[in-house]
Amino acid sequence: MKNIMMLSALTGVLALTGCTTLKSVVGNDMSGTHEVQATNNNTAPVASKNGVLVDATNYMTLYTYDKDSMNKSDCGTACQVVWPIFQAPSNAKASGQFAAFKREDGKYQWAMNGKPLYFYANDTKVGDKDGDKKFDVWHVIPTK
Repeated sequence: MKNIMMLSALTGVLALTGCTTLKSVVGNDMSGTHEVQATNNNTAPVASKNGVLVDATNYMTLYTYDKDSMNKSDCGTACQVVWPIFQAPSNAKASGQFAAFKREDGKYQWAMNGKPLYFYANDTKVGDKDGDKKFDVWHVIPTK
């Protein structure tokens, strides 16, 4: 029974993400999280690198998800295995286009113009943009 439940849960994750292998779901980052926090002044730690928005600490590419609404993430626990949130501290301060919002799970997430920001677990090095246009709903944020 336990094996059936585990198989059912895994099948659900695979179906949700549209992936056919576990490696595609979790990628090379087995932690499923990228907990990048803000700088000392608690404003969004972002930068531009290679023409896209990245976090200013590790320079990893940030993404938006078309199914999200204003300051509301539609990416739940299973989704976050592949698309970790760009986590913000609870005392984050809005700055320009960037502000944090409180998610339903109680965590705070950075958003740009109200669109929640994420990482992609299969991006393993600076400059990777492997999640761009994934399932036609995940996108990098171009910068000029």
